[in-house]
Amino acid sequence: MILNDYMDIKNLQELQNSFGEFAGLEAVVVGADGERLTEGHDFLEEATDSFDIVVNNEKLGAVIVARSADKKAKSAAKMLSTVISQTAVMEYLSNKKTGRFDSVKDDIKKSGELVQMINEKTGHLKGIAKKQTILSLNATIEAARSGEAGVGFAVVAKSMQDLSNQSAGIYTDIEMSVEEITNLINSIIESLQ
Repeated sequence: MILNDYMDIKNLQELQNSFGEFAGLEAVVVGADGERLTEGHDFLEEATDSFDIVVNNEKLGAVIVARSADKKAKSAAKMLSTVISQTAVMEYLSNKKTGRFDSVKDDIKKSGELVQMINEKTGHLKGIAKKQTILSLNATIEAARSGEAGVGFAVVAKSMQDLSNQSAGIYTDIEMSVEEITNLINSIIESLQ
């Protein structure tokens, strides 16, 4: 994790400049690698103090100020590091929530697609149940034409008709459940927009 991922360098420079104006702060912000992120005082020859910029217990950089700076300037540098840390945390949390939100939206969309697929498959099964009903009716007619020889066949045809009716009832229940799920998903989608 690097500070540049959470804060625009231009905004970071403006923040440092503001602190410089009101507190006479001559400082520079560096990344965790020590690379300068902002323009500011040149500390090549001087001993310096640094105030860490921390996000989620990870040091992302520091505000550097001359060790010879007065107490007011050091306090301003410490406050600047705190403000930068808090701003970076807010950006971090905002990005994290946005990522989760997008993930939830994608999952809801996939759920909707799965529900639609289930609905289509259930429609096909209902069609098969109707064909079973017709076949069992035809089998019953043929069993009746066969007389005594068709009695066993009539029992099988009746059982097939009963299974077809049970299947049709189950498919209707599934369709109702799918419709409820679809309504819930649509409600969730509307609340997220």
